[in-house]
Amino acid sequence: MKREDKEDVNLKLLIKTSDRTMLSLIESTLKENNIPYITKDKGTGGYLKIIAGASIYDTEIYVSDNDLAKAREVVDLLTQSDTKF
Repeated sequence: MKREDKEDVNLKLLIKTSDRTMLSLIESTLKENNIPYITKDKGTGGYLKIIAGASIYDTEIYVSDNDLAKAREVVDLLTQSDTKF
């Protein structure tokens, strides 16, 4: 993947989840920490989200290799909490 400045960006899988609440929390946390990310829906998940508003398939979140350590740190705080989603 190339950014606007034509620099190569190596994307790494951060996490995958089918839990819509957790996905929303992770996306919000990444935005708050200025960590760019992309999401990729598995199977027909993207179509199901459009039609039904949700999907039973996993969504994968990718971040750049340079941001992976920071992203894992903030996501670990969410996923290791005692709160069940």
